[in-house]
Amino acid sequence: MPDTKTAKLSTTQIAGNGLFTAHGIVEISMDGPLMHYQCRGPFNKELVDLMGIAQRDYLLATRPQGIWVSVCTMVESAMTSPEGLARYAEIMASPKPDNMVPIATAFVIAPEIEGGRLMAPLYAKIYSDIGRPFALFETMTEALKWTQAMIDAASTGKPAPT
Repeated sequence: MPDTKTAKLSTTQIAGNGLFTAHGIVEISMDGPLMHYQCRGPFNKELVDLMGIAQRDYLLATRPQGIWVSVCTMVESAMTSPEGLARYAEIMASPKPDNMVPIATAFVIAPEIEGGRLMAPLYAKIYSDIGRPFALFETMTEALKWTQAMIDAASTGKPAPT
């Protein structure tokens, strides 16, 4: 993937207006056709709300062109509250402008990440429900290999990897 990095945007830069303080941090950056989310949990609904705002603002600022993918790397914990998970599902299912949706999403959840095994199938269901190709990996190397294969398949019209 080309080295065309853009500045990061963090949920710490977004003013929250929820009843409770946001727990967790999400940082968003773009590197060529890869939008990277580094997510430090555990997360609550208020953090997920801030992530939705940060994601919208970042997409409007960067306006990704062509085919692109997203990778979420979980750090420390993948846990979220039931309300946070429901809000994340709602954000992912909401309509997005053209060119504001990746062709595929990968999550990197290493074995030592708190709640990784518990949360992974719940995150996978969200992406299944919206019909977006999704895969879980233990390392960024594996995720990048899969996302590049997804980009290559979309660029050539060949079948995507399963």
